[in-house]
Amino acid sequence: MEKVLTICENFIKYLVGTLLAAMVAIVFWNVVSRYFLGASIAWSEEISRFMLIWVVFLGAVLAYIKDEHLSLDILIKAVPKRIAHLMQVLADIGVLYAIYIIVMGGLNLTMNSWDWLSPAAAIPYAYVYLIIPMAGAAVLIMTIFKLIGHIKVLFGIGKETPKEDTQC
Repeated sequence: MEKVLTICENFIKYLVGTLLAAMVAIVFWNVVSRYFLGASIAWSEEISRFMLIWVVFLGAVLAYIKDEHLSLDILIKAVPKRIAHLMQVLADIGVLYAIYIIVMGGLNLTMNSWDWLSPAAAIPYAYVYLIIPMAGAAVLIMTIFKLIGHIKVLFGIGKETPKEDTQC
């Protein structure tokens, strides 16, 4: 399972890097064409903005995979380990619920946006909004894996990861 997660993480990193490089190239070419050729590319700002949206959502997935999102662990450090692990399980359940709402809202937004075209590029906004349910599904899957791991630790079946050990 770890190998599959590593492959997915590497794919997301590659995709983020590719989108970021393409975004920089598009913006750079637009600046060059505006100042040296006297004409700007009409769709460049719009497409680069759409790429930035995808980069942000995919970056959030990477941060979640690596446990790099901001968290408050004052309470977890103040309680006994067993209670801290229980709190982690409850937090994972809360994350599952929140991500479920995001995925469903993103699906609804995507499904209702196929006929709405962007002004300059004339592509459906659904392609832009598609990242919401995709990133949400990735976080949902990771949360399930984390929840299973935290339940195992709670019941003494699994081992704490080094990060969990410092948090709890």
